[in-house]
Amino acid sequence: MIISIDGAAGTGKTTVGKIVANKLNYQFLDSGKIYRAYTLKMIKNNIFDTKNIIGQLSSTKIKYIYKNNKEILDLDGIDVSNNLHSDLVDKHVSEVSRIPEIRLKMTNLQRNIVKKNFIVVGRDIGSVVLPNAELKIFLTASIKERAKRRFNERKNENLDEIENSIKKRDLIDSTRKVAPLTIPEKAFVIDTENKNIDTVCKEIIKMAK
Repeated sequence: MIISIDGAAGTGKTTVGKIVANKLNYQFLDSGKIYRAYTLKMIKNNIFDTKNIIGQLSSTKIKYIYKNNKEILDLDGIDVSNNLHSDLVDKHVSEVSRIPEIRLKMTNLQRNIVKKNFIVVGRDIGSVVLPNAELKIFLTASIKERAKRRFNERKNENLDEIENSIKKRDLIDSTRKVAPLTIPEKAFVIDTENKNIDTVCKEIIKMAK
């Protein structure tokens, strides 16, 4: 079957998704990395106006491969897998991904990637990309908790700046006109605030079985 795991930044969906995919022997797709790859191209080409961001769609090729528990993002023939979580990408990804034309293109790309036995994580998977997913999960946690998690991942960043960045991203993601961040219909909501990763994964695996 297909399992969707949605949630805001820092709720743990990617980490949880990978572990559950491994336990169930499923394929895995982190939809956010597709948007990050496109955003990276805009940054490298210094393109920040909507018209030109849309204009790059026709000349951009993004390939996503999940092999041996590793995600490979190929952008125009170059592996950019290790360049998708810079401060600049974090800063601009929501602004790029909120554009309707970008979302339509990337939604179609995601649907073409996903076949049977897939776990897909993102912000609009169960609501828009794969509304017929057999199991839908929505992860939540407070902004402070999510900022703390991000800080523990990237010690070189300021905790207050991370928190402000998450607040801004939440606002953009939840208020955009196309495919806003929302709890999908028939989704199981799991508050990860006071739960470790292992507990959350076991809950999802139990639901899947």
